[in-house]
Amino acid sequence: GCTDIDDTLHAKELPNGNYELGDHIADVSHFVKEGTRLDKEAMKRGNSVYLVDRRIDMLPSKLSTDICSLVEKKPRLTFSVIWEITPDVRVVHTKFAKTVIQSVAAMTYAQAQARVDDKSLQDPISKSVRILNDLAKILRARRIEAGALTLASPEVKFVKQEGLADPVDLELYQL
Repeated sequence: GCTDIDDTLHAKELPNGNYELGDHIADVSHFVKEGTRLDKEAMKRGNSVYLVDRRIDMLPSKLSTDICSLVEKKPRLTFSVIWEITPDVRVVHTKFAKTVIQSVAAMTYAQAQARVDDKSLQDPISKSVRILNDLAKILRARRIEAGALTLASPEVKFVKQEGLADPVDLELYQL
């Protein structure tokens, strides 16, 4: 699974019928100071690279998979944008802040979809995931109506065989 979780979302219904949405991005700048050797090396790399059999991190593993990773139930420094939006996804208010958050769940796409599909789940996480899904559908429909181009391509993964350097097969990801 993913070990470098650099962003997380939240959504909740407000008493006035609007929604609060939050997007929280790991605050790497707290640990990587501008102009340092680490900063310069990270700038050269630009981003982490995911290869068939390994990952080349932009930052040292201790930072990317631990200290700056928004893992469950651990306080983490983040940059956050928090919106109040109407049920038809019109922005009422936007707030930017440096925050400390504690993620309550790290989910795969399949786990999130299960929460969307199982309406009997009424816990705060499931409600939040369903709100995000419903709002995403409204935004997607609005983009399509405005003439957005839709491209669909399958996500694939390589199948490796122990002892061999090259992949032996290709499979489609299944949700």
